[in-house]
Amino acid sequence: MTRKITALLLAFVLVLSLVACGSGASSSAAPAASGSSPTASGGGSAPTDGSIALTVSMPLGQWTDNFDTLIESYMAEHPEIASIDATFPSSDKYNDLLKSALSAGELPDIISVSYGILNQDWFQYCVDLSTDCPAYDLLTDEQKALGTTDQGMTIMPIYVEGTGILYNMDLLAQAGWDHTPQTRDELAQLCADLKAAGITPFMHQWAETYLNLFNWVGTTWLGNKDNQLDFLNKMLAGEDMGLVNDPEWNDFMDTYEILIEYAQEGAIATDKWTCRNAFFLEECAMLVGEGSWETPNIESTNPDLLDHVKQDVLPCSNDAGTNNLQKQTITASVTDSGDPVRVAAAKDFLSYIVSSEAARIWHQETMGSPTAIVSLELSENLPAIAADVVSLMKDDRAAESMYSYMPAVIQTDLQKIWAQFVGQEITRDEFTQQYQQIFKDFAGGKYN
Repeated sequence: MTRKITALLLAFVLVLSLVACGSGASSSAAPAASGSSPTASGGGSAPTDGSIALTVSMPLGQWTDNFDTLIESYMAEHPEIASIDATFPSSDKYNDLLKSALSAGELPDIISVSYGILNQDWFQYCVDLSTDCPAYDLLTDEQKALGTTDQGMTIMPIYVEGTGILYNMDLLAQAGWDHTPQTRDELAQLCADLKAAGITPFMHQWAETYLNLFNWVGTTWLGNKDNQLDFLNKMLAGEDMGLVNDPEWNDFMDTYEILIEYAQEGAIATDKWTCRNAFFLEECAMLVGEGSWETPNIESTNPDLLDHVKQDVLPCSNDAGTNNLQKQTITASVTDSGDPVRVAAAKDFLSYIVSSEAARIWHQETMGSPTAIVSLELSENLPAIAADVVSLMKDDRAAESMYSYMPAVIQTDLQKIWAQFVGQEITRDEFTQQYQQIFKDFAGGKYN
């Protein structure tokens, strides 16, 4: 099973890369058209006007100020929809909010469920998308396989995010650099040059133990391996993988020693928005663990920055070719509300979010996110950060993040030791030992 999933992930990245390097010609398949009036499979009368209310909840804060565009365009074509209530909470609070909604019998119609095992507890509440969801027909065989659970093909890919380091190229130029560092030694030299020029190298958001240290950055070392999922699954099975001597792990730890050395004062207590705003206002040169989703936030804060911001890898190794961008495929599922007409409407709206022409333009040009449906045309107006992500994918330098392939039950303990490590409460060797022990404890049943 491990080799099969690994092969599917690699095939998915390859297909996206092939589309990304196209000339911008028309797509090979038209966007799926949403139904004029959703009904459950098997027939039945169309719902009356204003008879369906839908709810959406996904941990995509960057959608908060922009998603109404898609709601309004969809509702204009669907008079049966009375309302679509969409909320976008922080990802570190999301799972608890879903649990509360489930307990209250108010699970949203469309929720975020990822590939892998991270969200496996929610699979049982989701419905098969092979019917009443036109976007299903646009998926590749690999995407269908990755999205298949015991309930059917329940996980729909929407778009792709890439994360590593965001660079302010104007500030790098002031320190004498006309390119981003491609190796760990170059990163260290850049930091020294920035500091000598009186420029703050980083603003680290290390108060965000879940978002930054565990999710966005914490699995980078695995993404630099050729056998990342196989290696992770062996760790989860309790095998001693000898992290103390593992080359990718040690490259990662060497890189973190640089990040710690040049961290701002109080980094361990600094939240994401303090760091983001410092970067957006050009008060620091680099932002680690942020990525292509920041396009609308930069646009609203300092649009001029879009002319000289660049997305690139976190350069852990001194072998530049082995450093990969971390890529996450953002996905969603439809829950079973018990009302087949409402379920059909939710499927149709999810299809619209994924594959309509309006959504293609919105994802790519407004939000700066490459769409996951590979037959959709890639916009010539793709913002700079998203274009960098596409370029790295085309060059086979993007690896699917292993974040969603880690069980949710070990997150709290991993976050704890990450905070202790960057806060220099424990040594590198202690962090390495405790990190591996968490996986052994998982295999031993501690978290059952």
